[in-house]
Amino acid sequence: MKVVVITGSTRGIGRGLAAEFLKKGCPVVISGRSKDKLAKEVERLGERYGSDKVAGQPCDVTDVSQVQTLWNAAKNKFGRVDIWINNAGITHTTKLFVELDPGEIRPVIDTNITGLIYGSHVALRGMMEQGSGQIYNLKGHGSDDRKRAGLLIYGTTKRAVRYFTEALIEETEDTPVQVGTLSPGIVITDFLLDDMRKMPPEELATVKAVYNCLADTVETVTPFLVENILKNDQHGAEIVWLTDEKANERFNSDEYMNRDFFSQYGL
Repeated sequence: MKVVVITGSTRGIGRGLAAEFLKKGCPVVISGRSKDKLAKEVERLGERYGSDKVAGQPCDVTDVSQVQTLWNAAKNKFGRVDIWINNAGITHTTKLFVELDPGEIRPVIDTNITGLIYGSHVALRGMMEQGSGQIYNLKGHGSDDRKRAGLLIYGTTKRAVRYFTEALIEETEDTPVQVGTLSPGIVITDFLLDDMRKMPPEELATVKAVYNCLADTVETVTPFLVENILKNDQHGAEIVWLTDEKANERFNSDEYMNRDFFSQYGL
């Protein structure tokens, strides 16, 4: 079974990925900045999938020494790291750039760009030394060049992720390490729901009309991502959940167009 490390995995997509890998029998190391949340999640996953299969290591991805410690902890626990997923990411309040608190800017850039670069650097060096491994970076809004008012900084970081990953794929072409991307689409997470709850009524109505059709739960998306990660043997792979074809099909489907996806969340 492949040993997996996932950054930012105490909630949301990261936690969902961890659970799916564990279901497949893969040892997993999860990480997060909060020691308390991390301990609770390790305990929860251990009770469900076996305490010998899951470990946790506190990690702030903006500190390269902590990222290195995460790698070391995984290697010491399970002997190797086969799959490293740079999932840690944050967003900012959905506001026009001119209205955004400048204090929100740097944390998003530091986590989404610098943290991902540190993760890739540490994992690449470790995998080169052990002679194999796969690194996956998460794309998001902005990676495909689409723009949305109020998400300028977040979108900028995800566009940078695309450039960085494409360049890294070229640089690692003749190495034993494979690099790829994951595109989960629009996934219902605490971040997204909190953002929607802060929207004015008119904006919320517009966003819900789109998300009702295109959004999915973590439990829907992560099995697909994990299955395709585990069977992938190609360098430069792009594992995409919400393809353009799938999105178009949904917009032409009465089932999806008439969904009331957010009533269960009080929206």
